[in-house]
Amino acid sequence: MEVKIARRAPLRVAFMRHVGPYSAVGKTSDRFLPVLGKEGLLGGDTQFIGLCHDDPEVTPPSRVRYDACVSVDERFSPTGEIGVQMLAGGEYAVTTHVGPYDQECLTIARMKEFAATNQREFHGRHHEIYLSDPRRRVPPERLKTLLRCPVRPQSRL
Repeated sequence: MEVKIARRAPLRVAFMRHVGPYSAVGKTSDRFLPVLGKEGLLGGDTQFIGLCHDDPEVTPPSRVRYDACVSVDERFSPTGEIGVQMLAGGEYAVTTHVGPYDQECLTIARMKEFAATNQREFHGRHHEIYLSDPRRRVPPERLKTLLRCPVRPQSRL
């Protein structure tokens, strides 16, 4: 696994909020993506992104929050259950996770170690960019997800 520190520009995304276990996120995406597809927003360089707000080890499954996101430009206007938000720019620890989504926590733990050895610490929420085509059935062990965790210089106590 190769982790690097990279600067990212802010990114505008359309999103639909899911509240409940991560295992049920697919139902939200099944409602969200067809709406954006009808507006012609799912082609070209579109990024499919997930924002995980809560740690399921701490938050009860019924209260876990996740935003299913798609990159959009300024022409997109929110409607109904679909909102717009900006992903912050700045420094991120970045790597590609290969395997099931429920194993990403192991990759993130290694990223945290890498950040610490590079005098960085995590801050804010990480996001996932899904590199595997959502229209194809990819076996869990072959799923590819780009993980971005925001970092900043370690605070000195």
